Amino acid sequence: MIFKRLAVLVLITGFFSCHKAKEQAACGTQACTQIFTKIGVNFADINGSPVNVKNFSAINQRTKLSTVPISAVDGPVQTGVYIVTDDNGKANFSTEGDEVIISGTSPTTNVTKTITFKISGGCNCHVEKVSGESTVVFD
Repeated sequence: MIFKRLAVLVLITGFFSCHKAKEQAACGTQACTQIFTKIGVNFADINGSPVNVKNFSAINQRTKLSTVPISAVDGPVQTGVYIVTDDNGKANFSTEGDEVIISGTSPTTNVTKTITFKISGGCNCHVEKVSGESTVVFD
């Protein structure tokens, strides 16, 4: 009788242990820093002076959703500097990286410029810019 109860207890414990391990293994285990990462883009004129743009946007091409954090929707963090994404949006990117189309319109010429960043997130510790120019220059 006691052996049956012990066998059932071992089976139940083993089942729940395996189930929990599978849930945690989705992204694996890794040691991450507590640094909060933000990815930004600069807009400048031909002389290198910062430019605040109109109609700033950053759209993830895989999801077709904006990557701009709510905290950055109201405008630049400083003249000509816009936040594309931060660690709060990490789950919205694939681990390998997604293309993000970034655009803004010059307030003086009404010319719209776009560039592409590749940004990774997912199972990584932080969002990371994999590729892309850091500055958009208006001619």
